[in-house]
Amino acid sequence: MNIVGTLAKVAMGVMVSRGVGKLMGRKGGSGGGLLGSIASSALSGRGGGLGGLLGSALSGGAAGGGLGGLLSSLTGGGTEENAQAPGGLGGMLNQALGGQAAPNPSSAENAQAELLLRAMINGAKSDGTVDEAEQRKIVEHLEDVTEEEANFVRNEMSQPLDVDAFIRSVPQGMEQQVYLMSLLGIDLDSKAEAQYLDRLAKGMGIAPELANQIHEKLGVPQLYG
Repeated sequence: MNIVGTLAKVAMGVMVSRGVGKLMGRKGGSGGGLLGSIASSALSGRGGGLGGLLGSALSGGAAGGGLGGLLSSLTGGGTEENAQAPGGLGGMLNQALGGQAAPNPSSAENAQAELLLRAMINGAKSDGTVDEAEQRKIVEHLEDVTEEEANFVRNEMSQPLDVDAFIRSVPQGMEQQVYLMSLLGIDLDSKAEAQYLDRLAKGMGIAPELANQIHEKLGVPQLYG
C-alpha cells in the first residue's frame, strides 16, 4: 500500500467533515495558521472550490511549507531534514496534497504515514465516534486509492478508540507530529476532545507549552491556559 497518498486524501476528507465548516462559521478561525488561511480563502471565494483550497493550502499555500513543512518543522519529529525533499515523507505528502503523483514511499515512510493516518482518524473519533455522515465525507476522497487502502481507512474508522495502546505505538521522535495530526481531526468544541488531547500530550511527554505552540501553528484555540 502507498499510505502517503491515502493520508493526503483522508486529510482532505477529515478537514471537510470536521474542521473547515466550523472555521468558516468563525470567519477565519482564530485569524492565523494553516486552518485559518483555508477558511479565509473559502470565505473570499478564492481557490477553485473546496478541494482546490485544501490542496493548495495544505501543500504549501500556508504556514510556510504546508502540512509536510509543519510536520518536518516540529523539533524531535523529523521524518526528514527538508520538508520539500523529494524522497522525504513531508515532501511526498505535499506533492500528494497538491495533486501530484507522489513517489513510492519506503517501508519506513509508509509506516510513518500509517501512524499519522491513525492519529488523524483517532482525533476524529475522540468525541465518541465517526458517524455515517462524517465517514461519507472522508471516504468520498478515496476514489483513487486501492481497495486495500480504502478498506484500511474504513477499518480504522470502525475500531474503538484505545488511547493508551495508540500512545504505546508511537516511536520516539514522532510525538509532536502525531499530536499535530490528531489535532487536525478535531473540532476542539467538546470536553471529550480536550480531554483526549490532554491525555495524548501527557502520554507522549509533550509539555503544555509545547502543545500550545502546536495549536498556534494551526491557528486553533490553545488547550492550556
